[in-house]
Amino acid sequence: MTKNTISGIFLLITLNVAISGCKNGKDTKQVIGKEAKNHPPQIKHQTILINTIKLNQSIDKILQAFDLTKNDNSNSEYNLNLAYEEFSFPLSGNFKYNELNLGKLNSLVVYYLKDSNSAFSYELELENNPNQELLIKELNKSLGKPAFYKKLENTKEHPIFLNENGEQETQHIIEESLKWNDSQNKSALFVIHKKNLTGNTNKLSLIVVYSESKMFDEWMKFRSLDMTFIK
Repeated sequence: MTKNTISGIFLLITLNVAISGCKNGKDTKQVIGKEAKNHPPQIKHQTILINTIKLNQSIDKILQAFDLTKNDNSNSEYNLNLAYEEFSFPLSGNFKYNELNLGKLNSLVVYYLKDSNSAFSYELELENNPNQELLIKELNKSLGKPAFYKKLENTKEHPIFLNENGEQETQHIIEESLKWNDSQNKSALFVIHKKNLTGNTNKLSLIVVYSESKMFDEWMKFRSLDMTFIK
């Protein structure tokens, strides 16, 4: 066997090892990704008191109170917005508003500015949850009478909503919009409560925004709150 032949064989072996290493590296990354999805972040704190979330402070300080860090974010998608980031709470814990146990949440998200790390809004969503009316009562109890209240009712005979196809909605739907001003924490709380009596479904969204944030007006438009809560 000539020297050139031996060199050629050695080169082929080296290339095969390198290619195998690349493939194995790719496979390892895929496995790690699957394991991360199968083991989502867990809440370490026994109870999350949502009403204790104070805006206009560092997101790290907010999370620290619940034994969490940014690494516990349950939303793994990259946010392309240049102004803000979002932290989605893991939904494995026990969530309360004051003394009201909220049960299962759809989502609890805190939004904070990228440049200052300061939180300017948090949003809570409940869907087909029996505690929705109780949450509204709890807000009335702690903040008093709403500064804004509007009720809309859609029926087959008097449709005011459009369905997802852009046609007149025929189902019996009641939508309530409420706003409270929390002067102590300089925040505005918006609730949109939608009950579909025909389909026996319901959804409540609570949006809390720091009133003096530079994002306030933008968030009102972004969440279409300016169209609902008209002064």
